[in-house]
Amino acid sequence: MKKYIFIHALIISFVFLALSVVSIADEQGGETALVSPTGHEMSGNQWLFVIGIDSYINFPRLNTSVNDAKAVKDILLKRYHFDEYHVIALYDEEATRRNILGKLRYLTRRVGPEDSVIIFYSGHGALDSDMREGSWIPVEGATDDSSSWISNKEIYNYLKIGVIQAKHVLLITDSCFSGDSFRGYREKMARATDEVIKTAYNLRSRQVIASGEIKPLAEESQSGNSIFTRFLIKILNENKKPFLVSSELFKGVEIGMEESNHKLPGFGTLNDEGVQKDGELVLLLNREELVRLNKIKWQDRIDRKYLRSSYKNLSVTQAQSMPHVEIREEQDWGFYGHSTIRHQYELRSIVYDEVVVDYTTGLMWHQNGSERFKDKEEISKWVNNLNLKGYAGFKDWRLPTIEEAASLLEPKQNFGDMYVNTVFDKKQPWIWTGDSYGYDAAWVMSACYGSVFWNKFDEYFSLRPVRSMK
Repeated sequence: MKKYIFIHALIISFVFLALSVVSIADEQGGETALVSPTGHEMSGNQWLFVIGIDSYINFPRLNTSVNDAKAVKDILLKRYHFDEYHVIALYDEEATRRNILGKLRYLTRRVGPEDSVIIFYSGHGALDSDMREGSWIPVEGATDDSSSWISNKEIYNYLKIGVIQAKHVLLITDSCFSGDSFRGYREKMARATDEVIKTAYNLRSRQVIASGEIKPLAEESQSGNSIFTRFLIKILNENKKPFLVSSELFKGVEIGMEESNHKLPGFGTLNDEGVQKDGELVLLLNREELVRLNKIKWQDRIDRKYLRSSYKNLSVTQAQSMPHVEIREEQDWGFYGHSTIRHQYELRSIVYDEVVVDYTTGLMWHQNGSERFKDKEEISKWVNNLNLKGYAGFKDWRLPTIEEAASLLEPKQNFGDMYVNTVFDKKQPWIWTGDSYGYDAAWVMSACYGSVFWNKFDEYFSLRPVRSMK
């Protein structure tokens, strides 16, 4: 029988992950479920409170503090899981002692037990010479009256676990004398592996990143921001991982300031009995950023092979005429053969679910697959449950077409007897597709025989769901 074998060359300049991730989360197109490091859909809100003061009544004017606070707010709203409804901002004349403490008190009433809070302050700091304690200076603060200031201890009291319900609080201060009253870290911090991030997210934390530690910090301006905030924004802007823990954020700022020969920042945990060791605030990229990053990843993938993703009712002749397949032997039930596609596989763990990304075809495969089914309703139910769960953070999993399934067939056997790449689990020797053969049969791919055939729904075959990365 004459075979029609052709190759579609699609040159793409895709403005389309993961890590890592996401999804990261992370990943390639589709309806994305924003998930936490535990693999479950996000719960709780992310709160942000920024304070920036340039125009003091009694203290010398500053040049970058308002810009610093606005820049932090903008980058977190743009790239991370924050929204305007949970952002509080006080600038210049708004940043009175009464207003700052009032907003801190507001957070203690509104923040829930699954919420996270970031507080950013940029402005003057001062040292109470009698109490030997650093303080924030509100806009009306007097130079000779420390009672008009807001002491670090006063601020920290609002952030204690027994006062504010938040699971995580990260205080970032860009001011003089900002680094007292916390346990500082100077030892090597753990690398942010999936397990470290998961642990950090599950445990309660109260942390501080401080620009000036316990010494005066001279204001330095570059591009409208202080040196400290400039590196802070740089790390937040350049991060490409779905999850960023506060210790990683600090390390990035510290490295930048060290390489620029500037005073090193401080990082530590508030002195609070309720704080759990290894707990850290985790910043999550928003959906838009996850999609954008994956578009960038795809820009260099210019020779993608197109495979049909919509289901059809196919005859044997039509199945034997599929593109990207070399047929060794035709049969009245299908054929023996293998794919001619040179795949670019990558085994990835996304929110602790295993997937195989094929950059050549633009497909993401379920790495493990399912148990065996012979009932159409049971097959549909299993895939639906996979989407309800949001496997790997996605809700658009489906059965492959026979073209997609046949693309997995290798010319030679692996695992000893399987015609599929070793990146896949070998426990699925036969898999159902979404393409039908008449009313009560569907097309099947056999990895153990390197074949494609139709079969009635009277035998047990496995599932290997797939999704398109758009």
